[in-house]
Amino acid sequence: MKRYDTYNLIDINEKKGFPRTYRFNQFIRWFVILLSLFAITYSIYYIFTVIDAGSSTFRKIVPFVIIFFAANSLFRNLFSLNSLRFTRTGIEFHYIASKSISIRWEDIKKMALHSGKVRAIKLTYQVNEQPKELIFTMTFPNMLEIINSIAEMCPHLEYDEFMKNVTLTEDERAEARLKEEKQE
Repeated sequence: MKRYDTYNLIDINEKKGFPRTYRFNQFIRWFVILLSLFAITYSIYYIFTVIDAGSSTFRKIVPFVIIFFAANSLFRNLFSLNSLRFTRTGIEFHYIASKSISIRWEDIKKMALHSGKVRAIKLTYQVNEQPKELIFTMTFPNMLEIINSIAEMCPHLEYDEFMKNVTLTEDERAEARLKEEKQE
């Protein structure tokens, strides 16, 4: 990582302030949702108006394939994380078609890399003494900034090996602050 990038991640919550929101590009997100809805609607229309008993097998199968891919895209965009909001008391995860989740900083216990079908960040937190997990993809914009903001607000966090390498430690932050003071 370049020194300039590291400098931008030190005391990020103080520099950027609260509340602060990160989100996917809304134009792209809504364009994909509307395009998916149009593809599904047109495919259904095509099935009921154009296809008959004499249609070729290809013409019978293609609308269902289109519906499958459009529905997959639609559900991914509706139920995946849409925006993150940092506040002084915690972090809020907002979705378009799903319930939002708010987590207080003191409730977050662990941050780790989730290696599933898609690389993601797994936050382990507690609600009423019950452990819960929240997984959000690493394709979210400004992910390095988000990870380090969470780490800065939760100095008590446990990390896996990947997160230890990605987040700035308190020693690295203190060293950068000293360098910054010497330069001024």
